[in-house]
Amino acid sequence: MTDPVLIDWNDEKSAEFRQGVIQARHRLHRAPEFTDLSLAALLSRHSRELCDFCTMGEDPADRDSWRAGDAGDLSGQELLEAVRAGKLWINLREVMNVDPVFKPLFSGLLSQLKQLNPSFNPLRAYGGILISSPRAQVFYHSDVSETFLLHVRGQKRFRIYPPRAPWLEDQALEDILHKDQTEDVPYDPAWDADAAQIDLEPGDFVSWPLHAPHRVENLEGLNVSVTCEIVTKESMVKNGVHHANGALRRMGWTPKSAKLTGAEAYAKLALSKVWKGWTKLSGAGARPLPKSETTFDVDTNAEDRLRDRAAA
Repeated sequence: MTDPVLIDWNDEKSAEFRQGVIQARHRLHRAPEFTDLSLAALLSRHSRELCDFCTMGEDPADRDSWRAGDAGDLSGQELLEAVRAGKLWINLREVMNVDPVFKPLFSGLLSQLKQLNPSFNPLRAYGGILISSPRAQVFYHSDVSETFLLHVRGQKRFRIYPPRAPWLEDQALEDILHKDQTEDVPYDPAWDADAAQIDLEPGDFVSWPLHAPHRVENLEGLNVSVTCEIVTKESMVKNGVHHANGALRRMGWTPKSAKLTGAEAYAKLALSKVWKGWTKLSGAGARPLPKSETTFDVDTNAEDRLRDRAAA
């Protein structure tokens, strides 16, 4: 695809980009790279070490029902059919960075965003592809990277909430940054009244502010989206301050602020760096991530296309 990825960007979107919720249109849903044939081939060749296979329950408040699984030696075609007929969510991490077919699309998108938004200067950028079942959902969570999504196939409902208390408590964000919990955070269904609700169709682009909690419900069809995680100077500073506040809390102090400028912020960034170095040297950061254990296998003959493993 040689044409620009985004097709309706304007000055208003540039002013709000990374500050608020932005909707736009893109061309990727027309690209041959996202046909069944191409996706099946991608599922077969992408490193399994960079693949997440997950399932979940029905209750949007039951974040503990999110589970990890294993796809064994199933082919890409078998996996695609299992997703279509079952209740599965597959994340192909970094595929837009490393796959020779998809890498040019990601490079073109990033180049266009930089041209359209001169203040957008990512230090690192990671692009993945999400392939999920018609009944799948992603629970209420907060990402630690600046994130945006290009929806390619199917229909899904996206809800985005304000990145502040009560929708996101500072201590919950600190726990995520310290890897004491996953990115899932406590959710109250009453908060849906405060959310920006967007029903995504193929060709829709959506972005939101750093740390803004969001949740996703698939509505119809096999769902395919490109998700982009961006590391910027701004996100590093904000995460560093919150990480330092979490370190202070673990030392028995109650942080008074999360200011991003001034001497206090610089001191917290130094503390964050020291804390990370200490946890690495002490081995404290080597523990398994929460909910990382494998509890099921993808099985093309089973209900919901998964077979639970026996408890250890």
